[in-house]
Amino acid sequence: MTRHYKLAAAFLALFLSAFFSASAATTAPKVVFIGDQITYGWTSAFAANSNWINQGVPVVGYPSAGDAGSTLQRFQADVINLHPAIVHIMIGSADADEAHDATWRFFGPQFLAALDSMVKEARAANIQVAFGLESENFSFANGADGAAVQINSIIASYGALNNIPVINYGDALCGCVGSTGPTGTPSPYLIGTEASIPNAAGYALMTQMAEATINTFNLKLEGGFLQNVMQPNDNEEGSSTTPPSNVNGVGPAAVVQFTPVGHYNNGLLEPITNTNFAGSNGTWASSNPLVMYINQRGLAWALSPGTAIITYTSPTGIKFSEWVMNIGNQYFPQ
Repeated sequence: MTRHYKLAAAFLALFLSAFFSASAATTAPKVVFIGDQITYGWTSAFAANSNWINQGVPVVGYPSAGDAGSTLQRFQADVINLHPAIVHIMIGSADADEAHDATWRFFGPQFLAALDSMVKEARAANIQVAFGLESENFSFANGADGAAVQINSIIASYGALNNIPVINYGDALCGCVGSTGPTGTPSPYLIGTEASIPNAAGYALMTQMAEATINTFNLKLEGGFLQNVMQPNDNEEGSSTTPPSNVNGVGPAAVVQFTPVGHYNNGLLEPITNTNFAGSNGTWASSNPLVMYINQRGLAWALSPGTAIITYTSPTGIKFSEWVMNIGNQYFPQ
C-alpha cells in the first residue's frame, strides 16, 4: 500500500468517523429532564435512552419539593452546567399542593415567573426547551379553583406564546384536561383512581411521546398522512369481531381513532401524538359531520350511512393526505 493510499484511507476513515459521530449527535441529542417526583420515577425511559439525564427529585418535603421555585434554584447546577442540547421541564403536582393551601392569585404569578426564568436561563445557554404537562387526575385537582388545571394552562399558554413544544402527558394519561374528563375513573396508565403517578404502562406511553418530540427538534415538517384504528364501542351490538386497522368502511356507531404521521425533511416519519392544552396539535375536519364527526383529538364517530372525508392540517398549515370513510348500513361491509 503506497503512502498516498494510506493517507487517503486514513482521511476517509476520519471523515466517516466524523460523519457518523455528527449523525449520532443529531439523532441522539443530550437531554436533561428536570422536574418533580413524576420525572424522578421515570426510570425505564432513561435506561433505554443513554443520552437522557434524569434530574427529577422525590417528594422529600411538603409542599415545595419539586415545585417551580425549588426547580429554578437548582436549574443552574442540574441543567446549565451539564450543557445539554435540550431541557425537558415538567412541574406541577407539588405546585398544586402548594396552591391548594394558598391563595391562587398570589401563587400563579410566582409560578409563571419561575417558569419564565428557567426558559431564559436555558436559551441564554443555547439550550432548547420542551414542556411536559402532568396528569390532573388527583383528589385535589378540583380544589383551590382547579389549581392543577390552571398550572397546566399557564405552561401550555406560555409554550404557545414562546414557540416551545408542550407534551400533554396529562391528557394522554387520564383524559381529564380542563377537568372535562371523568374523575374517579380508573386509568390504565395511572396508579389508582385519584392518583397522578403513572404506572409502568403510563411511563412507557410518556416515553413514546417524549421521543416523538425530541426526534423532531430542528426538523421541518413537509407533509404527512393519516392512520386509523377502530376503537372498542360498547354501543355496537353484534360486533364481536375486532376490525383491522386502517379500514375505510364501517357501520353506524363505529368509533375510529385517527393519528397524523408527519414526514420531515430528513426522511423521518413520526406520529404526531402530542397535543396542546386544548387537546389538539393541528386541525381535524370532516367533510360531512352528520355522516362521521371527528373531534380535535382525532377521535371520530360514524353517525349515519354515507361518505365523509377526514382531513388534518398541521399548526403550520400543512395539509396531510385525506382519508375517505364510507359508512354503510352494517358494521363490517363484506
